[in-house]
Amino acid sequence: MTKPIYIHGSGSISIQPTHEPGYRFEAVKAYAQNPVPACDPDYKSLIPALQLRRMNKSMRMAIFASRLALQEAGKETVDAVITGTGLGCLSDSERFVETVLANEHELLNPTPFIQSTHNMAAAAIALSLGCKGYNMTYVNNASAFASALLDAGIYLAEHPDHTVLLGGVDELGARTPRFWELAGYLKHDNPVIPTPLAASSSPGEIAAEGASFFVASQQPTSQTLGKVIAGDTCYETADAVAFVNRFLRRYGLAAGDIDAVVLGYNGDIRYDAVYSTVGSTLFAALPHIGFKHIFGEYDTVAGAALHLALRLLGQQDIPQQLLLNGIRPRSLRRILIYTQRRGTNHGLILVEKEG
Repeated sequence: MTKPIYIHGSGSISIQPTHEPGYRFEAVKAYAQNPVPACDPDYKSLIPALQLRRMNKSMRMAIFASRLALQEAGKETVDAVITGTGLGCLSDSERFVETVLANEHELLNPTPFIQSTHNMAAAAIALSLGCKGYNMTYVNNASAFASALLDAGIYLAEHPDHTVLLGGVDELGARTPRFWELAGYLKHDNPVIPTPLAASSSPGEIAAEGASFFVASQQPTSQTLGKVIAGDTCYETADAVAFVNRFLRRYGLAAGDIDAVVLGYNGDIRYDAVYSTVGSTLFAALPHIGFKHIFGEYDTVAGAALHLALRLLGQQDIPQQLLLNGIRPRSLRRILIYTQRRGTNHGLILVEKEG
């Protein structure tokens, strides 16, 4: 990312009531199940009922979250839509495959197939806004949101007077979690949200869903929530500490220049050690903030982490539910987000308070 991008509006749907105005992450919804569906808002308040009937879950979440972001930014439309998704419109994908099998490849309803494509959420947003500009969807597993963020930076560098709607969305299906269970991805031992990270001694994650969208440009405004200084991603790394260090040095920073670090602990004993190593080696004196223990795990949950970081920069406080090591910040100016999933798709996002 050659230049910072400024975030003017942020909207999020998750398994927490992040869609509610003024939500500050102090009251966290608890769940004792796996997977966990999103906490649905009143979609009809922002999406016409006739349109809503034709939308799958990904489209509903994406359009609602994007309109929350636009409202906060004071915008009615944008010049480009850039999204990331791990599995796309999963429910319609499942429905189409089930119909293929049931009807033996004949007399198929094309609607689930049309709405199952990964770029359907971005297309639905563009149609709802009348945006005929650049429209791109990245499908890179747990790096999908980071890829969309990097592309937004490139686009805005080339079009400095434009505004971009950037986001990530993933939904749960009815059948796919059964395959995750067979693969050993899901947690069975005490699958609860908030996940007790300190006491976790079992493998598996708690699967969830959500959508987070942001209105971004290269120029600050009076509505600016913060700016993304940089982002980076890599599929695998043998040394996460070196990966984070290289990232900081690339932008002329040291660990001491960061005020807090957001770490993607999710309670899976097989992979959480990487966060402990990075936190204790580079950021031992800084507040450690968790987010997956309240949001669950899905491919574009990094978008929810960015939404959280922007809110924390605004309120200049870290709720007790999110603080992992008990260290309170003197102030919050720079927050580093570090996440990975199942040992791969490592991602970094550096967020800074404007002004």
